[in-house]
Amino acid sequence: MKRKIKPPFEILIAIVDHGKGEKVVKLLEDNNIPLTLQMQGKGTAQSEFADLFGFGVVERDVIACFVEEKRSKAMVELVYTDLELNVEHTGLVFTIQPSGATMDLLKTLKVEV
Repeated sequence: MKRKIKPPFEILIAIVDHGKGEKVVKLLEDNNIPLTLQMQGKGTAQSEFADLFGFGVVERDVIACFVEEKRSKAMVELVYTDLELNVEHTGLVFTIQPSGATMDLLKTLKVEV
């Protein structure tokens, strides 16, 4: 049986308007986080009228990366501030703690424990 441990990293997720994903990736790369995964997503506007007529779909960029746990809060604040995510409906950024990471996963990711 594999020994489960708390990994020394978190997964940072940023969901931003389509086209701003590259800015997030560049910001992360400039802060020594070179490995990111960027995907396209769809979100909906909060207007009932728009939803009724199908106008509420908004394309989004979704970026995910591993961040050292000790740097995760600072990186969330950096992305939040730089992309001005305090403006309503512009996006969000958060981290999650992976659960059940095994020593094999950490070895594969070349993370030292």
